[in-house]
Amino acid sequence: MAGGRRHRVDEIPQELFAVVGANIRILRQRRGWTQRQFGELMGWPTTATVCAAEGRRGGRQRGFTGAEIKRLAGIFGVSAQQLTTQCANCGGNPPPGFACLACEARNWQAGPGWQAGPSQLPRADGNQDCGGYSLVPSTNLRR
Repeated sequence: MAGGRRHRVDEIPQELFAVVGANIRILRQRRGWTQRQFGELMGWPTTATVCAAEGRRGGRQRGFTGAEIKRLAGIFGVSAQQLTTQCANCGGNPPPGFACLACEARNWQAGPGWQAGPSQLPRADGNQDCGGYSLVPSTNLRR
């Protein structure tokens, strides 16, 4: 194989890596586990492996095997399908006027007192953060 990473035979499809990684981070944090604690549960050698699994290692996303997905689902008490198909934070549907910080799903419908739109609701640090969502008060919108 020229360049790139190796593909494991029983690896799940690449387009699911980021969904799984975002869900791992959300579920780990909800349980109050450090990366080290979670890595020990998975039998991963270092916190760098957890960072890569969560997609937070220099932009590189680690792949997952079917066996790892089953193990992850068991550790978190969710189904393998939930782990690979929806965001554990918002289920793919953030509240009106919010963008999910985990999966980046956005709901452009403005909530009370908020204005939102594709060019107005960036996922940017520095905006108010509420339960894993980014919200932008109408006074802070970029025009």
